[in-house]
Amino acid sequence: MFGALHFVTPVLRGGLFAVSGRRRVVRACALGLLAVLTAFGAAAQDKPDITFLGQSVTPLARTYVVTKDLNVRGEPDTNGKKVGSYREGDRLKVVGKAKGSWLAVRADGKDLGFVYGPVLMPLIDAVVNEPLTGTAPIAGGSCAYRAVFEGESPIEGQMFNSVDYRAMLECRRDGKSFAFEMPLFITEGPYNGGVKSIHQIGLDVLELSQEYERVFSTNLLYDADKGEVRLDTVSVDKYLAAGKTPSIPAEDVSSALAAAIALAVKSWSPAFWTDFAKALQGSGG
Repeated sequence: MFGALHFVTPVLRGGLFAVSGRRRVVRACALGLLAVLTAFGAAAQDKPDITFLGQSVTPLARTYVVTKDLNVRGEPDTNGKKVGSYREGDRLKVVGKAKGSWLAVRADGKDLGFVYGPVLMPLIDAVVNEPLTGTAPIAGGSCAYRAVFEGESPIEGQMFNSVDYRAMLECRRDGKSFAFEMPLFITEGPYNGGVKSIHQIGLDVLELSQEYERVFSTNLLYDADKGEVRLDTVSVDKYLAAGKTPSIPAEDVSSALAAAIALAVKSWSPAFWTDFAKALQGSGG
């Protein structure tokens, strides 16, 4: 399997995030303090409290990036004694949620203090070193896939990276075979630059490029707090199958990437497969 793949060279496509020479299609929106409190509360609910520097906090293990210079306080209060500071772009380890919007941070294995949550952006460890393999059903057949980690790329104007993979697929539909590969990425930080841990996953079918900077893209969202992946958008409307595509549960990045591939291939319409077959024939695939 995967011995007769049609290999291609990555090209550019349009969007807001420029990553590794390719453009990422990312939607932007504004989030207020209510969203901040909701995000932190959802991630920390139903866990027994622990004591941190004499304060009761709810366990919350997560990495954040600092979006604005901030002080570390000895208490979860703006009047608390300053015990340290972080600069914009620094990364820190949070171990718990205190009262209000305050988070408990640890450094070098020691309890450090409390920081104000709304100026932090959650990150995920999106690197999966082991190859991901599986089979995804499609109308009239199925697709076998194998995805391998390729590296991390900075995102222009953002404080986090794109984590890049190469997905190799062998699909069989209505008696026809399709062997190809796709660039696949997941954003380390939130797709909209907000405080909710919702990350973009994108796949590009390079053979269906309409122009140099535009290829057919399928974009999905991984909600790390809810533990699910859902279809977001496709760049060519006629390639989206009719009907609603349900979300798929995903408890970690590995299962999120697998879910994204499964949702993507299932969402492609008959028009996609017709045009894709022509594109592969035209390119000698």
